[in-house]
Amino acid sequence: MTALTLVLLALAQTAEPLDAGVAEAAVDGGAQEAPADAGVEAEPEAPPDWLHGDHLTGEWGGARTWLAEHGLTFDVVYAPELFVNTSSRPAGVSLIGHLDVTVTLDVEQLGLWPGGKFVVNAQNNHGQGINEFVGSVTEISNIEAKPYTQLGEFFYEQSILGKVLLRLGKQDANREFGTPRFGGNFINNNFGMLPSSPLPSYPTNGLAAVAVVTPVEWLAIKAAIFEGTPKLNSVGFDTAFVPGAGHFLIGGVTVHHPFVKGSKNVGNTSIGGYRQSGSFEEFTEDPNPRTFSESYGFFVQNDDRLYLNPMAEDDPRCFTFITRVGWAQPDRALIPLFVNASLVYHGLGFRQDDTVGVGGGYFTVSRQVNGASGPGGEVFVEVFYKLRLTKFFSLQPDVQYYRTPGGDGRDALIAGMRLKFKL
Repeated sequence: MTALTLVLLALAQTAEPLDAGVAEAAVDGGAQEAPADAGVEAEPEAPPDWLHGDHLTGEWGGARTWLAEHGLTFDVVYAPELFVNTSSRPAGVSLIGHLDVTVTLDVEQLGLWPGGKFVVNAQNNHGQGINEFVGSVTEISNIEAKPYTQLGEFFYEQSILGKVLLRLGKQDANREFGTPRFGGNFINNNFGMLPSSPLPSYPTNGLAAVAVVTPVEWLAIKAAIFEGTPKLNSVGFDTAFVPGAGHFLIGGVTVHHPFVKGSKNVGNTSIGGYRQSGSFEEFTEDPNPRTFSESYGFFVQNDDRLYLNPMAEDDPRCFTFITRVGWAQPDRALIPLFVNASLVYHGLGFRQDDTVGVGGGYFTVSRQVNGASGPGGEVFVEVFYKLRLTKFFSLQPDVQYYRTPGGDGRDALIAGMRLKFKL
């Protein structure tokens, strides 16, 4: 926690003059140009000091900026979290941490060809998640998984004339088909991934070919084929082409709709469907269940962002709304029905950069976790406040409530905290 201590000490020492310092930096950085007849050139914008920079480790003496200008960027994010299930006796306590290291090579900035980039992402997960003490059908936290170290993604991406995007390699299906905008503000996994759609996603991303076509600026047409049974700690080539692995086809359309021309207020509406091949056993009380060779489903998502002052470029205050519905075949899908909604407000705090939100949802369960007969259902609710102390450090208190986790489990009230460092 040495880095956290340094950050908090620095904030405490600069809390009073911080706003003034920001204003002074804007003026000194050339926001006000010298008159044309003054004969004095405007000074170049000074780089921000460490506290107001983007990374905990700073800019490496200018090396980070130089590398980015030459096509090579490094993004390192570490997120530890602590949660307590206050409803269990004794209380269940979990501590988990997740590290993401992403390297991006932009071939256009290297002077090779336009529109191409290589992306490699390495991940490490350690600790125990809170679902061990709750018993939901889905993981509760969006970083929750068994401990592992792996190459999470490695792919090549090519943009063609700004109208077509092609991506080939191991990747997370949530990039295009799962998480709506702003869903990542929540800690609960169900605000990101679609529980009713078994997307090849964190932590079991899969080999895939993805295509996104944008014929006009308000319309995106998406399609992809993924390996059918990706596994943890796999690079994909050892799982995608074995007999019986199957495949996962998914497609969708996203419509981008601004509310007023020239306004920052915008919304996205997406609709899509999937088909997965493989072997799927029927969820039934019959002692001789059937086996199916395919499974399919569909989803609809909508997100809207509404600013308090939509015509002002420098006013970040806004509301975001998300609604989602997913359906899958109940005789072969563990989660056949999923509905979800959330409301978030952004623009609190001394930097107008904090976020507060509330959301919840319901999903059905074809086979209850604790052995009760027939299908069941889960209800979940989350409330959070994300305190962004700097651009590279945030603190997020979080409270969640689960009704009948696993379909037939004991209700749970969990509370916790996530820290996030951009190194």
